[in-house]
Amino acid sequence: MRRVLLVALVVVLLLVAAGIGGYLYQNVTTFDKAMTAVREAGFVEREARVDGVRLAYAEGPDNGEPLLLIHGQGSRWQDYMKVLPELAREHHVFAVDVPGHGASGRLDPRRYTNVFVGDVLADFVEQVIGEPALVSGHSSGGLLALRIASAHPELVRGLLLEDPPLFSSTMPRLVKTTGGAMLVLADEYLKAGSPHADYQRYFLEHSDYFAFFGPLAGPIKNHAVSKATEQPGEPVELFYLPPVVTVFFQGLVDYDPEFGAAWVRDGGRWYDGFDTEAALRAVRVPTVLVHTNYFEARTGTAYDDRGILMAAMDSHDVSRALDLLPRGTQLVQVQSGHLVHFERADAYLDAFRKLDARVH
Repeated sequence: MRRVLLVALVVVLLLVAAGIGGYLYQNVTTFDKAMTAVREAGFVEREARVDGVRLAYAEGPDNGEPLLLIHGQGSRWQDYMKVLPELAREHHVFAVDVPGHGASGRLDPRRYTNVFVGDVLADFVEQVIGEPALVSGHSSGGLLALRIASAHPELVRGLLLEDPPLFSSTMPRLVKTTGGAMLVLADEYLKAGSPHADYQRYFLEHSDYFAFFGPLAGPIKNHAVSKATEQPGEPVELFYLPPVVTVFFQGLVDYDPEFGAAWVRDGGRWYDGFDTEAALRAVRVPTVLVHTNYFEARTGTAYDDRGILMAAMDSHDVSRALDLLPRGTQLVQVQSGHLVHFERADAYLDAFRKLDARVH
């Protein structure tokens, strides 16, 4: 009996060790594997000058109808790495770095508005892509995609809105959302006179980003701050953190905090000249709206006990958007974190196929 128990214990320990080893192996290999697949799919990095703005982007092979991908706040085109090879099979994919992100140029702070940046991206479609495209935007990129579709309908054939913060990202409601915390910190960082020219480190020091790790949050935060201090200008990468955390810091390190501050300052000047309701009503192309409802599905509410919105939209926002968008707009509910195309690549690709089918 004792021998059986010993064998059982050894087996359990081996399984635990294998599980941990597999988890760590995935953490350290995810990005190299994914980016190798992107390069093998034929993607190349390019740069264009549009309306005086330098735009960095990745372009795939011309395998069909053009598709423009617009990432969210604090990200860069590379966070689409898991879906790019599949999208490129039947489309001519363009994944752009939004101004103030990645390798694209930074703007005068007053130009960080949904109207100005959206119109620059619309001109990118016209001047670089050269024909109407499917447009997919994530989070704030969804608002930019909405601007293009509503103000430049001749440039858009279909619209995928991936978890955009419709209605929830206007002031003062913004500050009571999980996404708003980063934007408030960006404003505070700039007001502090940039005590160190590294917003990533400031964010790590002043946010509660690691709170979901529970009692490990403190030690992880200290380790991350230490890494950011030792390697300024480099994204924080800790081997024990999941890829979805690492990809966030890969984008944050090249992020212009003025972009975030624009959502907070002057009552939220990001929205100057842009009305979400009017833009949704103006859309005339086939549309798919993706909504992540992980927190709400688990707890029955999209809000935590502090009244913080733990998603980009609550169910009321979703219903309001569907009432305004074209009849037949398809809603896709996904139990996922915010970054669907990275966390749940399968769900994102399924949503895109739904749009593709509606367009054709």
